[in-house]
Amino acid sequence: MSDKNELEKTIEYALRGTPELKPEEKRKWLGEFRERVLLGLTKEQVRKTEAYHVVKTALQDPMAEMLILNGNIPMEINSKYMRLAKEMNREYKSIATDFSEAMGLIVASRQAVDREDVTPEIKEMPAKFKNTTHKELCSDCYQELESVAPEATEEFKKLNFLGKMIGLYCGACERDKDGGPLM
Repeated sequence: MSDKNELEKTIEYALRGTPELKPEEKRKWLGEFRERVLLGLTKEQVRKTEAYHVVKTALQDPMAEMLILNGNIPMEINSKYMRLAKEMNREYKSIATDFSEAMGLIVASRQAVDREDVTPEIKEMPAKFKNTTHKELCSDCYQELESVAPEATEEFKKLNFLGKMIGLYCGACERDKDGGPLM
């Protein structure tokens, strides 16, 4: 009886290939097991500009070894994450998938890390900061940005007295747009 079972298994392997462990999980996590994932972002989250800092922080983790991107994300977005992975000396690849539940991006390890919450909520930066033409902010706007999105403050700098003197103004509220005394 056991010979027949072995024969059936061999035929089954020949017809359908080697059985895969957790195929649904691997399709969702871009070919990786969930326990190897340090960070997972949905397709919508990857498109947000605020996600860049989250991914950068995850790639700084000593357990992070590779960045895997969903091939259905536009190339201009994928390329910025690929550049980041290359700068941080991490592997990166893009996986083409038609699975609707697939993540947009994951940061993974080659061994199990089994982190609890790997899908963070990404806070969206207020529009007045997102659409600035230049990155100098008055002290009030800079403090507001620190309280709302502290991870985004590294993109901006405080507008100092010298900047006001040469005609710079706050990029968010444009309060000091009078041109300064030299204008």
